[in-house]
Amino acid sequence: FQDSSGNPDWNGWTHQDLTQQTETHWKVSNYAASNLPGGPGNLAAFCGDETYESCDPLDSVGGYGNSWFEQLEFSYVVADAADNCIMQVSGVFNSNTEPGYDFVSFKFLTADAEVIAAEFDGIHQAQVFNYSHAYNPDDYVGSNNDEVRFRIVVTSDGGWSDEDCDYYGNGACQVDDLRVQCSNGDYDGFTDFEDGTWGAWNIFIPRGVGDFADLWVGLEEIDPCRSNYSPQAAFIDDGTKVPGVGPSYCQDWCYGPGGYIVNTTGGADPDGKLNNVIESPVIAWPGDSCIGAELAFDVYRHEDLSAFAPGIFYSWKVRSTADEVNFPIADARWTDRNFVYYGGPDYFRAGNNVSDLLEPGATHVQVQFGCFELWGWWGWDGDNGYPAPYFDNVRLNAFEAYGPGMNTRDIDLAQDNFSASGQDVDLENLASNSVRFDSSQSKTANDEVHNVPGDSITCDVASVRVGGELVSNRLVYTMQRNPVFDSVRDPLWDASGFTDGIRQGTTHTYYYDLPDSGFLFPGDVLHYYFEATDEVGQADPQTSTVPVDITGFGEFNDPMAYDTNFQVRALPSVRSDGSQPSILFWNDFAQGGGEEQWYTSLSTLGQVMGVHYDVYFTHGPTSGAGNGLGGRAVYEQIKGYTDLLYTCGDLGRYTLSNGSTHHDAGHDVQLLTEWFDQGHGRDAFFCGDELVNDLAQFDGVSSDFLTEFMNVQLVAENLRPLIHNQVAPLVLSEAGNSVFYTSESWVAYGGCLGINTFDAVTPGAGAERLACFTNPNGNPDYSYSAATLNLSDNDRIITMPYDFIYIYTDPTNPPGYGVSTRTLILNEILAYFDLPGGIIPPVHSPVVERFFATNYPNPFNPSTEIKFSLPREGHLSLKIYNVRGELVKTLIDETRAAGEGHILWDGTNSQGSEVSSGVYFYEARTGGEVQVSKMALVK
Repeated sequence: FQDSSGNPDWNGWTHQDLTQQTETHWKVSNYAASNLPGGPGNLAAFCGDETYESCDPLDSVGGYGNSWFEQLEFSYVVADAADNCIMQVSGVFNSNTEPGYDFVSFKFLTADAEVIAAEFDGIHQAQVFNYSHAYNPDDYVGSNNDEVRFRIVVTSDGGWSDEDCDYYGNGACQVDDLRVQCSNGDYDGFTDFEDGTWGAWNIFIPRGVGDFADLWVGLEEIDPCRSNYSPQAAFIDDGTKVPGVGPSYCQDWCYGPGGYIVNTTGGADPDGKLNNVIESPVIAWPGDSCIGAELAFDVYRHEDLSAFAPGIFYSWKVRSTADEVNFPIADARWTDRNFVYYGGPDYFRAGNNVSDLLEPGATHVQVQFGCFELWGWWGWDGDNGYPAPYFDNVRLNAFEAYGPGMNTRDIDLAQDNFSASGQDVDLENLASNSVRFDSSQSKTANDEVHNVPGDSITCDVASVRVGGELVSNRLVYTMQRNPVFDSVRDPLWDASGFTDGIRQGTTHTYYYDLPDSGFLFPGDVLHYYFEATDEVGQADPQTSTVPVDITGFGEFNDPMAYDTNFQVRALPSVRSDGSQPSILFWNDFAQGGGEEQWYTSLSTLGQVMGVHYDVYFTHGPTSGAGNGLGGRAVYEQIKGYTDLLYTCGDLGRYTLSNGSTHHDAGHDVQLLTEWFDQGHGRDAFFCGDELVNDLAQFDGVSSDFLTEFMNVQLVAENLRPLIHNQVAPLVLSEAGNSVFYTSESWVAYGGCLGINTFDAVTPGAGAERLACFTNPNGNPDYSYSAATLNLSDNDRIITMPYDFIYIYTDPTNPPGYGVSTRTLILNEILAYFDLPGGIIPPVHSPVVERFFATNYPNPFNPSTEIKFSLPREGHLSLKIYNVRGELVKTLIDETRAAGEGHILWDGTNSQGSEVSSGVYFYEARTGGEVQVSKMALVK
């Protein structure tokens, strides 16, 4: 966005206000109105587009589109503006919109506000309505303050409609037989639209918010790692962009020019929401050989969805044509991933493969970027805004490609899941334990807990070669099956195989499904990938996969061996005797860069996935799709876990309140509250940069959970300014604390290239501060807690206001055990929770509440001591196995008294011969409980 001298230059880019409508989608029509009064041929007020192509054999032609804001209005001048008026509106309607996101609303307009009589989403047929509102003289609207008004409003977000075929129906709504009665003037009017006119009703087209796009030089930001003072495109309202509007001033985020921010108050339309775009000039595409396309750009983003945030999101789109003469690009549809973006505050380089979004043989391409405010029903409708986003350095790369273009999103992939029965594992009726293969994306309204049964996963697939035709498109899978359920599996489905994709209407979206019964069972782990092949003229087959790198497909021994986005775990990993792992590791951060640190530490500590711990992986947690643990499980299904490890990384929103985009449906929190309340001696380790701040935003179960179980108090949502702006403060463990008996110091690293926002918290009443932050000189001068322990009844909860992955070793005080401080801290937490497998024995002797076993040293030579603890007197079996599962030696097989004990294994087998170097397992069993841990003999 600059010329050769560095001065601002649009270089052919244009910009516009998308809220300035030039047409309406309301019309009088008989489309899908025959079920309303009047029967076949009946006319009604219809909001939709009759020309949309059918998305499915069961879908009718027509529907509604994305980003609609359509309003039908009735207005009446009262007889006496000094008197009250009761306005009553009745009628009947059909509606069919995406549940939870697109709405048909009925509103009374007053001088101060819109009074929403009702909002409908989903499907409604011949729904009768009757609403009334009492106006006083101060409520009247209009230029003379003497009118009452009623509107029927259709609103849709940026995706999932008939336009993109991700949701389909027969239009947003059909409304008929509208009767309006007003007491002030005794008005009684009826409109049935049978004469083909609007009668007393009118189409209301809003004025539009205004076009605020401009080029700015020297824009400030609060990313301490990167800056850009060259010209950038932004949407800041400084009072000069839209006549009669602004400026819009900052509240907390005042780094914009003059303290100005993006308009959050409707601009020229007080009822509107910002929706501005910038569009590139039409770009000539460089020939048939370059069928691949990548869009890359810099964006300064700042929308953390904190309290009173306006919900300013950004987007990108592309469109193309293969014939600019007969089908100009202006008639082409903008395409994207049906996704909106937020985050920061930081500069971010975004890269997107858009090959499948272009027309095969495209000759011309165009790019669009948008800045828009999402509607209030998403839960973000404040005015504490920012100057962001800024756009710069846009690059559209054309490249030679091989095979079909393919793309998918995290939330369109399969989610880890529990039994569809909603019950604990039933080993008496094995067939009843089937686990559904479901999408991470929720198709239900926001206040629903579970996904609609039968969800498929999706991938966008298109042949991008001229004349190319898909000849194969499938999901390929392989499984590690839990043998407990082999006798009840569907014989038609093997442990490895594939299923074909099914195209959704005329789009490039394909749906893939695997059986929901008789296929997946608790303890199974499934790997999969998408594979598509195209040909040109029944020749030259080319194949692509998603993910591109399928190395490790079918490697189940290492959780990181294969792309974790394409793994599915059926939970819990139950064994034939009913035992299961005691630990649930909930990765609510997904592939945010922290998996490797967790798995490395767990492996170092002898923890084996499926044996000692299970994993629940939330796909696309930033989307708030309702696929957290509370969206897939009930208490009966997680009660077997006694310990929880939870991470949300630097996720600022949709953490443990990830049940809804609204204010705290709280399904995750409700489930964990029940888990703590009904269990006995639950342990949990919660960590995440903004976890406490996120929970504190919502009254109800989230804030109650924060107070009762975590028992920390939020002082500020950003610790950094309170500790002299340190981004990597040194942390010291408190002398004599209950948990960290070896770790003395570590670094909470939140530095470049992405500055972390750690919560500033203090312990609540009765909680213990385990560690503290130090000042730049290394002195513990602050009251804020770097780790907190809370004892709630028999439960033990440890909280860190930063994530586990940001624990770095103090270079001046490294641990002496050959491991990272991060691993050492996890070892101490597991030891405090009385869990086996630690590398360093605890220096304290906790009260025995549960059965456990641990060994030291590990690795060992020539012997290792195995310690164990029995909560009550009973039979104890302690045996050694090799990696082939063969029994090496039985150390104990007898009744033992309650309490702690130990025994030495000297590295010999049952014949007294020395065993060779290698990995061995010790299995301890008592009273139906089992502990299996790994150890290494090194000679």
